[in-house]
Amino acid sequence: MSTRRRIWVQTLENEQRERAKPAFTVRRVPSDAMRTIVGGAVRPRSGDVLLARVTRLGHHRHVEQPNGRRATLHAGDEIIVAYGDRYATDQFESHVPGTLGHTQLVASGGIASRVLSQHQTVRRATDILPIGLLGDDRGRPLNILDFALQPVLTDLVRPRTIAVIGTAMSSGKTTTIHHLVHGLSRAGVRAGATKVTGTGSGNDYWCMLDAGAHLMLDFTDVGLSSTYRQPMIVVERMFSELIDHLTASGTDVNFVEVADGVFQSETSRLLNSVAFHSMIDMIIFAAPDAVGAAAGVSYLKGLGHNVVAVSGLLTRSPLAAREAAVATGLPVLSLDQLDDPVAISAHLGLEPPPMQSRPVKARRSSPIGTVDATPGDEVPASKKVVMLAKHRLPVSVSEPS
Repeated sequence: MSTRRRIWVQTLENEQRERAKPAFTVRRVPSDAMRTIVGGAVRPRSGDVLLARVTRLGHHRHVEQPNGRRATLHAGDEIIVAYGDRYATDQFESHVPGTLGHTQLVASGGIASRVLSQHQTVRRATDILPIGLLGDDRGRPLNILDFALQPVLTDLVRPRTIAVIGTAMSSGKTTTIHHLVHGLSRAGVRAGATKVTGTGSGNDYWCMLDAGAHLMLDFTDVGLSSTYRQPMIVVERMFSELIDHLTASGTDVNFVEVADGVFQSETSRLLNSVAFHSMIDMIIFAAPDAVGAAAGVSYLKGLGHNVVAVSGLLTRSPLAAREAAVATGLPVLSLDQLDDPVAISAHLGLEPPPMQSRPVKARRSSPIGTVDATPGDEVPASKKVVMLAKHRLPVSVSEPS
């Protein structure tokens, strides 16, 4: 089938669909919805689902699959990914191309894009050759937005909602939330987590579920493969929808990761938005050093945000942590403190936890070392691990992608 614009449509055979390796970014697209291949003079859009062939391996040699598995790639493999722009200061900057010509795999979560620039320390991006957009049985190209969660309305009051923001990529944002969720969920708190900006990545998604999150969502769940170069009205709407979904699920506390640094274009505009100011109660700032922490905290406070603590890579160094505490006047939270539901409840203003009745194995920081508790031990009540949540209800780390 063809048109005057030389667009062609052909049937996608079941064998070819089953042989291809699907990526995390297309996990909400049912395989049986992929019925045709659309090619020719078609202009890709961000979020369009693409069938492509790996032609040369480069920086990304694996693709994160919908089930969390990292599938090894080989030249000649066919993959199902989504088009999207990427902003990654330590990897690639890329844009969705205007045609179905040669392009690159710029993120292991499954992003097809054309590289504009890259960090000097990474290899060239893996080259892929588009076979065609995947379409429905009528030849209409599929987009992940077609399968997004629908907005929700809830009578539940939004619980305390805490954003974690950092100086840049790899400053410790995901790890900070991972430990917050892990510690609170062990204490019975229904901790929700969401990543509201960035590039589609299964790594961040699965690590929150592994930590015990009551619910984890990211922008791919609401129809975006990437938030880079998206209109701010779209970013704000998706941001609000994601927090609404967490609240509607019955969370006791929400954690929100905002990707990249405070000066990244979408992040900067989101931080200035009415939506962000109205839905975020407090911020923890992640930084690799004291200078970054001081600058970031000062910048956020200048925007009127309530920054309550510092964390991130700098906590690997006691000296850097002390410098940051002096420079910012804020507590600097180590991973042990983030994991401690009692300590973190005080920092975040959560309801004081009731005592836990059953014996547990616990490791708690104290001025003189670590307290171990095992079933049957006589442990002082003040050192027992306790429950944080008002409701005792059920409540999932990260490498560069």
